[in-house]
Amino acid sequence: MQNNQKIIAIFGAGGFIGKHLIRNLTKLDYRIKIATRSPYLKGYLKPLGNPGQIELFKTNIFNEEDVKNVLKNCDLVINLVGILYETRKQKFNHIHSRFPQLLSNLCNEQGIKNLVHISALGVKEKHNSLYMQSKLEGEKNIQDTFKPSVILRPSVVFGPEDKFFNTFASLAQFSPVLPLVGGGKTKFAPIYVGDVAKAIVKALELNNSEPKIYELGGPENYSFKELMEILLKEIKKKRFLINVPFNIAKFQSYFLEILPKPILTPDQVELLKYDNIPTGEHPVLKDLGINGETISSILPQYIYRFRTYGQFG
Repeated sequence: MQNNQKIIAIFGAGGFIGKHLIRNLTKLDYRIKIATRSPYLKGYLKPLGNPGQIELFKTNIFNEEDVKNVLKNCDLVINLVGILYETRKQKFNHIHSRFPQLLSNLCNEQGIKNLVHISALGVKEKHNSLYMQSKLEGEKNIQDTFKPSVILRPSVVFGPEDKFFNTFASLAQFSPVLPLVGGGKTKFAPIYVGDVAKAIVKALELNNSEPKIYELGGPENYSFKELMEILLKEIKKKRFLINVPFNIAKFQSYFLEILPKPILTPDQVELLKYDNIPTGEHPVLKDLGINGETISSILPQYIYRFRTYGQFG
């Protein structure tokens, strides 16, 4: 290991984006410190780098001393921590607002040069979704506390192991219908997980004295209905696309949210009332020098497993 290597602390590295990001960072010869609740369950991350390049730290993200221990001697910090729905132990406000406040305070104390924070596309002042409200609060906490920060707002992220196309493809395996909440008119700008990882790496290299926000969307916008049509075509299945008005979807979601991994919650119904595409108010993916992969070039590479005869179906 070289002594002049930059050291990066990553919070939330064990998730979908984290694994792709780590592969990119190890190629660039960064040393990586990963904060995790359960190091013994995240051992699969260490072989992504060279021997000694990746260290795992047992961390309670709300324990100040634990977080300080991870940040010690680091140059850069990445926060990927986030949840899509609340549980008895994990609340939006704690994960998306309270932790970023703690982290940005400690980044100041530890002399961190840059903090890259993953938020969500669609964040705005007036939003009925508790998820989005907490994301906005988290952004404000970072911007007010740690000036050399970069906030990235991705749209729906797709790729192997995603929770979007894979979830609906799984549903299509046993259900004759796929629901279109609100008629499936909500627009998205799906972005490939590899492009999000590239954007984070680019953001780390920025030398900004004031907070910056980037809205990350893929090269094309689609309605939810169009995305379901693309999915069904790729997995070669015919399913009915049924319009479900928002009020009925909201009623159904109260029952669905009690599942261990709910496919729809009342808060997610509120999210679907708003388009999830770049607003034009902030820089975008191309401003980071990334063109972005299309759905047509990536989706067939992993979704074929849901065809009746797999890759040869």
